Amino acid sequence: MLGLSLQGQSGFYKDGEVHEVKFTFSQTNWDYLLDSFYVEGNEERLLASIEIDGDQYDSVGIRYKGFSSVSVDRRKNPFNVKLDWIKEQDHDGVDKLKLSNVIQDPSFVREALSYEIARKYMPASGANYVKLFINNVYWGVYTNVQDADKGFLRT
Repeated sequence: MLGLSLQGQSGFYKDGEVHEVKFTFSQTNWDYLLDSFYVEGNEERLLASIEIDGDQYDSVGIRYKGFSSVSVDRRKNPFNVKLDWIKEQDHDGVDKLKLSNVIQDPSFVREALSYEIARKYMPASGANYVKLFINNVYWGVYTNVQDADKGFLRT
């Protein structure tokens, strides 16, 4: 698959990895609530617990990611997850997940491949894939892109 190593970056973005991420919302109308936040332009997050490759995290904040690929009429929307929304916690040094729904790319390779090419010439985010489950229902494959935050910039 993707072959460039990410020196100094989290192993969570290692090329060729497909992670398993599970969201658990206590609210049965979680999708309606997220849709409402989006429609209102509210960047509020819904509290949930998640499991990443078997590691459990509670009190995380989840909202839709971006605007161009979100639609209240679409089942598969992109997600922005803050593991440290309520308390300090991270997964392999990562405190924010950016899961893209890849709605504009039926091949599922453009985003991850473009980051791989960019990393050959300049610092660029890591990217790979996750299989997402929401309340024990398989939701599909998403692109997992490293946030270009302060930690990324220091690296």
